[in-house]
Amino acid sequence: MIPSVPTDPSPTTPASSTTPPTTPTTPAKAPFKKEKKKVIPEKTDDYLLARFQGDGVRYKAKLIGIDDVPEARGDKMSQDSMMKLKGMAVAARSQGKHKQRIWVNISMTGIKIIDEKSGVRYFYSSEYL
Repeated sequence: MIPSVPTDPSPTTPASSTTPPTTPTTPAKAPFKKEKKKVIPEKTDDYLLARFQGDGVRYKAKLIGIDDVPEARGDKMSQDSMMKLKGMAVAARSQGKHKQRIWVNISMTGIKIIDEKSGVRYFYSSEYL
């Protein structure tokens, strides 16, 4: 039998060595670049009014239903109508139906509800402004 000879030419060090083991080091990361923040204009009354001029402000939403109400006033009436519509939406969801995606456009001329896919206008009113 031939005794095994280590093939590593590096000298062996005793286990009680005072030098820490070397680990591969990763290159230093570049410092983060400061991102420039958008300059937000001051929200004055003129700025807020100008947002609703012309085409107005457009919001993406989902339609849970439309309910005609006798008056356009009162928290109780609004809450009752919302609860009725939410109940109808839950029933429709249990049948596998999805809410309709719409755009709500609010401008100085009125409120528009537009179907996102077909572009059909469902509601337009300038009465409540």
